[in-house]
Amino acid sequence: MSHNIREIYTKAIVAKGKKLSRITYNFTLNHFPDDILGCWITNHHYEAVIKNKIPKMIGTFDVHIWYSYHDEMDSIVEKHQVTYIDDMQVTKKEDREFENSDQVKGRCLNKPKCLSASHNGKDVTMEIEKEMQIEISGETCIKVEVKDEEEIWDDLEDIEINPHFIKS
Repeated sequence: MSHNIREIYTKAIVAKGKKLSRITYNFTLNHFPDDILGCWITNHHYEAVIKNKIPKMIGTFDVHIWYSYHDEMDSIVEKHQVTYIDDMQVTKKEDREFENSDQVKGRCLNKPKCLSASHNGKDVTMEIEKEMQIEISGETCIKVEVKDEEEIWDDLEDIEINPHFIKS
């Protein structure tokens, strides 16, 4: 390698990671359910942040639980909001601490979905799965070798271009 090395400071991805989480949540319903008829998740909002030098995904989503009660004569949908803070494990491209000037971008790879739901009295237990990804961009240094050799096109003379080359 040549001794003619230059350092270029630029922004680049310095760390990234993803996390698949399966978490069990407990909800208390307004009525004693006879049967859970369905569950769906809406309004998923999230952001990626660095708090105390740890990358995190912070978010919320609404869980809608449809169930029957009164000996299956009536059914109702209840909505419960879930808030989460997930510490994200990342692979670092270089050994350094995260800084306030670093840019953090989060992405949802798989939206939250209900895997299972069961009830005991007024309490409903649900297993919810989601997959999130995080990328951290920061200042970094790359090294390049500079060559002083001439290239073939350096010796070419200027080429004249005819501005009327296209005929109607």
